[in-house]
Amino acid sequence: MADTAPLDLTDHVKLVSADGFEFFLDRRCAMASGTIKGMLSSPARFSESAHNVIEFKDIKAIILERVCQYLHFKVKYTNASAEIPDFPMGDPETWLELLMAADFLDC
Repeated sequence: MADTAPLDLTDHVKLVSADGFEFFLDRRCAMASGTIKGMLSSPARFSESAHNVIEFKDIKAIILERVCQYLHFKVKYTNASAEIPDFPMGDPETWLELLMAADFLDC
């Protein structure tokens, strides 16, 4: 039985949804969001930057999960020389909430 080391949050950021789900996101991907970047690197020293944990009281898990997927997609295809595929938006019933979250998170 192998020991599992705790996740090093210096390379990752923990995002917590309104319904309590936790998402661990590579810091480089998280920084693709203007809002998250501001929280983590602001000279104002938000508590989020000290603990690498950000709680989103108004974003449900299903939406935050899609945002995390999009941030990975955005980092992967930034400066890509090949044709960039469309990002799959998922279920049309979540589009409005997803767009509102993307607007808030500046991504």
